[in-house]
Amino acid sequence: MSKKLRRTLGFWDLFLFGVGGVVGAGIYAIIGQAAALSGNMLWLSFILAATVALLTGLAYAEFVSRFPDAGGSYEYIRQGLGPRTALYMSVFITFTGVVAAAAIAISFADYISLLIDFPNWIVVMAIIGLMAFFNIIGSKYSSYYNGFATVVTILGLGLVIGLAVPDFGSTDLLSFPDNGWAGILSGGALIFFSYIGFEDLVKMAEEAKNPRRNMPLAVMLSGITVLVLYVLIAISAISVMDWRELADSSGPLAAVIESKLGAIGSTILVVVALFATSKTILSNILGTSRLLYDVARDSEIGWLKKFTTLSGIGNVPNFAIIAIALLAIGFGMIGNLKTVASISNVFIFIVFGTVNLALIRYRLKNPEASKPSFFIPLNLKNIPVPTILALITISILFGFTIYNLMQGHM
Repeated sequence: MSKKLRRTLGFWDLFLFGVGGVVGAGIYAIIGQAAALSGNMLWLSFILAATVALLTGLAYAEFVSRFPDAGGSYEYIRQGLGPRTALYMSVFITFTGVVAAAAIAISFADYISLLIDFPNWIVVMAIIGLMAFFNIIGSKYSSYYNGFATVVTILGLGLVIGLAVPDFGSTDLLSFPDNGWAGILSGGALIFFSYIGFEDLVKMAEEAKNPRRNMPLAVMLSGITVLVLYVLIAISAISVMDWRELADSSGPLAAVIESKLGAIGSTILVVVALFATSKTILSNILGTSRLLYDVARDSEIGWLKKFTTLSGIGNVPNFAIIAIALLAIGFGMIGNLKTVASISNVFIFIVFGTVNLALIRYRLKNPEASKPSFFIPLNLKNIPVPTILALITISILFGFTIYNLMQGHM
């Protein structure tokens, strides 16, 4: 009898995984470069990126309530557009997760170099190996670390907001950047890298308790929580420092803290950033290994079957975790966070767009299917209007992501 993944994660575990997967390395690395594009309207760029993410989050929420499966996007595309399309898209999804984990490991190494002088390649190997180990001992233990690191990360961001409150109102938050809406949309496209974590959350469906109810709730509430937190961070950063200073800083949030508390404050935020980046690596390895497990389980390709093996302390797909970690280490030897942010966005926009198309196709193919516990409202002839809006807004931000790459903003 084949083993199954254990259902050990309650709603609050899932909620923290959702928040933790999103509130990661992106906010620490991307905010300065986004400020260079959208200036004082940085907060609006965050809202635009979050809106696009949440519109797609609705599709994920409905799909996961229909199919609480470890494959996430892969499974939803398979249900809506067929196994061949899903297999092709699984390559894009895997590539996104692996390279993002590698780049964020490089970001972790850059942060730790501010405290300790270590060769970056050793740090990259060590942090990816440690996060893979947390995955191997089981999702419940991964959840403990993720929960702790998420709390630390949010407290660090809370410190930024708290110190900035006296400066609220000192900056004209409605002052448009020189290139107007193009700058705001370019900033939103870049910031999207900070919002893609919930795609990993839905891959935990087979390890969730009552997933048809808890997963959709966790997807949407974690997304809204992150939106509020990020907008407050954007307003805080712009209120304390001129957007040009933020744009020029290699550690923009550390610079904000340093302007208030000096070097000790900056050090505190660097430590927080280490937790933020490490747990993002954890989430990437976890989500991508579950995808590989699900693809292997559904595939007829013989050599892939090794990745369906569940074993060890946590009864998890160990071979899949190890394979993803080794690939991430390989890319980590040559990766770069700035480049990967744009590459990740290109691939995740393709994946998000395909998931939205899959939901529309599934609805059209299965008009008599019973309504799941979460069903997207506002429908025209069984086609969800929010999903159409998701496709339109994804297309716009995709275009501005290409524009960013061509303009050399990355």
